[in-house]
Amino acid sequence: MDLEWQWESLINDRFKPLLNDESRYLNLVGGRGSSKTDLVAKLLIYRCLIENYFRYILIRKTYRTIKESQYRTIKDLVYELGLNRFFRFVEHPYQITCFNGNKFIAAGMDEPKKIKSVKDPTGAWWEEEIPDEGGFITVTTSIRTMKAKYLQEIFTVNPEVVGNYEDNWYWKLFFKGRPANYSGNIEVDLAGSPVNLSYTNHHSTHWDNKWLPAEFRAFLENLKHSNPYYYQIYTLGNWGNRITGDRAYKAFDMSKHVRAVNYDDKTALHLTFDFNVRPYLTLCVWQVNGTKAKQIDEILGKDPDNNTAATCKLFAQKYKTHTAGVFIYGDPSGKAEDTRSEKGHNDFSIILKELKHYHPKRRLLTKAPAVVARINWINSVFAIRDGGIRLIIGDNCKHTITDYFNGREDSDGTKLKEKTKDKETGISHELYHHITDANDYFLCKIFAKQYANYLRGGKKADYMTFKQHGRTGFNQY
Repeated sequence: MDLEWQWESLINDRFKPLLNDESRYLNLVGGRGSSKTDLVAKLLIYRCLIENYFRYILIRKTYRTIKESQYRTIKDLVYELGLNRFFRFVEHPYQITCFNGNKFIAAGMDEPKKIKSVKDPTGAWWEEEIPDEGGFITVTTSIRTMKAKYLQEIFTVNPEVVGNYEDNWYWKLFFKGRPANYSGNIEVDLAGSPVNLSYTNHHSTHWDNKWLPAEFRAFLENLKHSNPYYYQIYTLGNWGNRITGDRAYKAFDMSKHVRAVNYDDKTALHLTFDFNVRPYLTLCVWQVNGTKAKQIDEILGKDPDNNTAATCKLFAQKYKTHTAGVFIYGDPSGKAEDTRSEKGHNDFSIILKELKHYHPKRRLLTKAPAVVARINWINSVFAIRDGGIRLIIGDNCKHTITDYFNGREDSDGTKLKEKTKDKETGISHELYHHITDANDYFLCKIFAKQYANYLRGGKKADYMTFKQHGRTGFNQY
């Protein structure tokens, strides 16, 4: 089709370098209101009209949501551009067909078999949510036709994930160790011959959209004051970890409790352990000054170092010159003999042996404190500095922050122990609360007097407590 397309008036300048991008993977990540979705829709409409063979899959997490996302965006733009005579829109199932035979086909990750059945697709547009790795593999291995000049998958996604984004496959594959705007290749050795899979990462914010209403721009900028966490995600378009509802530690607040911290070599180290071995064995490192406690590090013994001795060695490698004293805390069940240890030994005797040159001292609870009581007390400490205690989590402790944000509360007020299964090993493990458990043991011991006073006073970190101290509710962040 001989089509005159006025790109100058159709898209923002920030996206013009992408018009001729033929990378196998095109990743558009950034803040809200940047017009990245608008750009992709217009680009794909154009390609559908001019290319000899074009068959694109519109993908979201669930099939039913496609109608009001990519499908609606494309339909509205087609009518806005006066091109509706060239397209036919069908809703059962969702399809958009061009007069030249090219088409868009909708597919949800809740129906992966239907995606595999699409014949000779030339690309896919992933919208909003990052898929799980298995779903991505299913789709990307289905896009292999020789009928098109090039194949391309486009992602317009929000840069936040459940859990730690640094553990997410998508971030590790395309963004780890790279600037926000980057073009490169994933080199794959294929029977001795290197094959490159090209990709482009493109970052944008609302400042790149000249058509954005001033009111929406003002709202995004005001998040700097009203919600600093979402300011980082929605305004600046930085990577972050999605905050879930029903959190156990409702009063944990990124803007109040997370700071850059420094290790003080003249102050004792407080090491607290949780002895679950999957997904890691937990060791958190704290320093205390009066009623101010700061977590300066997290040392997570992942396979093959997910045992007590190996995790202690990881600590010793990082703090080999420390001489100001070491105190040991952790799960009281670690005092029992365990099949992982030789007879006569337990986790704490292993710790004392591995760290003996630090002359460590044990500070252990006689038994694990009641879960509901300790959660409520720690929430009150986070919210109102109960007992004058101030807690700071170092911004380098990424998994700790994730645990506080994503560890959920069960219906009985305890910690919900959600489980997942490792696809490679088939072994199940709890997703969250390993780190918060370790920190609970430390906090209830180091601030034993304040915790005991809380229990005697019968204080409760309920909604009214938060409201009286300037909070509007548990789920503000």
